[in-house]
Amino acid sequence: MIRRAVLVAAVITVCWQTPVNAAWEPVIGRERMMWLSTCETANNTKHRTRSYVGAFGFYRRTWNLFADTSDRAAHKLTWAQQARVADRAFWYGWRKADGSKQWPVGPFGHGCFKKLWAKDSTLRHAVCYHRKHQVRRWCR
Repeated sequence: MIRRAVLVAAVITVCWQTPVNAAWEPVIGRERMMWLSTCETANNTKHRTRSYVGAFGFYRRTWNLFADTSDRAAHKLTWAQQARVADRAFWYGWRKADGSKQWPVGPFGHGCFKKLWAKDSTLRHAVCYHRKHQVRRWCR
């Protein structure tokens, strides 16, 4: 009985943690993610224009498809939280509240990612030989 209570408490604790706040490591590493955000918006997490938001310069509609927050609140998130949204959009997609799946748009929509891909052979290797199929499928 006690073991069951501890297990239930652990599950509840994990379930209460939102995906944005859960432990996470970027697919391409923090250094490359930092390079991307610097290339896109000079690493400005407060970046907001009529069409683009966040450190990674996401189109507002794309942001709304993959983030826990509205594009109007993107500037309030930390760099790590914004990078997690970028990972969702680039590689994994996102399970929406209604249970349907939002498929990833892929990393090649970002001009800076294309630049990084062209010049960084270790990035190409990391993507093409990644342990997860969702990442490997973006290998070109």
